[in-house]
Amino acid sequence: MTASEKLAGPVRAQVDVNGLLLSADPLLMRLHLRSGGSEGGPLAVPELAELCRLSRRLGMNLSRPAQASDDDCRIDMWVETRLATPEKEQQLSLAIIDWKERPHEDSQKLDPARERDFDRLEGRGAIRTDAALRIIAQQMPSDSTQVSDAIGQSLLDIYDVIPPSAHARLLEAVAERQPIRNQRVREKGGSQRLFVLQGQPLIDNAGGYAGYRFTAAPDISETSGGDSKPVGGKLISDSLFGFQLGPALRQPLGKIIANAETISSKLEGPLRGDYASYAKDIASAGRHLLDLVNDLSDLEAIERPEFTVAADDIDLIDLAHRAAGLLAVKASDHQIRIDLPDEGDTLPARGEFRRSLQILVNLIGNAIRYSPDGSVIKVRVSADEEFARISVSDQGDGIAADDQDRIFEKFERLGRSGDGGSGLGLFISRRLAGAMGGSLTVESSTGKGYTFTLALPDRK
Repeated sequence: MTASEKLAGPVRAQVDVNGLLLSADPLLMRLHLRSGGSEGGPLAVPELAELCRLSRRLGMNLSRPAQASDDDCRIDMWVETRLATPEKEQQLSLAIIDWKERPHEDSQKLDPARERDFDRLEGRGAIRTDAALRIIAQQMPSDSTQVSDAIGQSLLDIYDVIPPSAHARLLEAVAERQPIRNQRVREKGGSQRLFVLQGQPLIDNAGGYAGYRFTAAPDISETSGGDSKPVGGKLISDSLFGFQLGPALRQPLGKIIANAETISSKLEGPLRGDYASYAKDIASAGRHLLDLVNDLSDLEAIERPEFTVAADDIDLIDLAHRAAGLLAVKASDHQIRIDLPDEGDTLPARGEFRRSLQILVNLIGNAIRYSPDGSVIKVRVSADEEFARISVSDQGDGIAADDQDRIFEKFERLGRSGDGGSGLGLFISRRLAGAMGGSLTVESSTGKGYTFTLALPDRK
């Protein structure tokens, strides 16, 4: 099956309590076998197996995106789990309702009909790489000695990072899908010229990481008698969260959260109730710290003068369903229902896929945080000749008219404390909306909940 083909219906499977694949439709069985599994053996597709374990551990039906890969292609899926009925209490059902295959050799290439502005190479010194930093398109500087033979080589086969100690930080930034800002490099061989490298991570039409677009400009500090300062006056190491503290904190925080969740779920055996509660508190605090690190990294990025966003073709209804799926567990914990537009409808818009999803996750997450248990969050859409709009409404306490501008200010909490927020989410979301040519507004009155509306340019 190719990326352009549609599923006739969901791809289904049954998994038992021990993770053994009891049955599967041919498409999933083929992937299971190619991933090293065997008939009747443990489900061998890592993300699917982990989703099954999470669904059992939480005791909830889940809906999540997942990715897999075999020798021929990368597969993007949308997966739903359903816990067993009483008569089949040992089984869990999987339903894959979206299955898109992308050949590895083409996985970094976009559909020409939907090529995005930010993915075109414009200007001398523009370099397009795949996810492994192999160069797949280039417009090298006119004085470069590598013009003819760079295609297929790694970017780091063409350039040496300066200073050498920044090499690991650059790779760490790539692993975190962070922009590369003002990194000095030296061309290997030939002229040994110095350049300043700028890089933006690319996201393909399915929302997956697709490599980088770099520009390499001659380092003017080399000719002006400067020392180690590149264009812009900052080295990569000057980026506090994006390249140093962010990656350094995310890994240990991730381990703390994972281990605390394992303890609180009693997966390793019986545990005193108060200890399980302590572990749950540790996991919650870890997630709060991780959210704060991510917010500070985003804050640093959007306040840079050169900050830009991509112009993807996106569907706001699809993004709303993805955001709600990511927050399904959090909503269920509070018996909150998220009322979404029909999944078969569409609302085309222009904006960066990842950033638009980030805004919707923030808006729906805030609605869950500030809504009473058992309430309903409504997500509604509309459009006119210029903008596509999606709104998130809750049944919380609302916001007084005098506070509706303040709530978008940096670190503004309106007197709230202890709710897990950082006071940065709405500030970042409004800045991102503006960078994409849109807006983020709020309508509310005290005691009557609030409605946040994201407007993005209509897809022309």
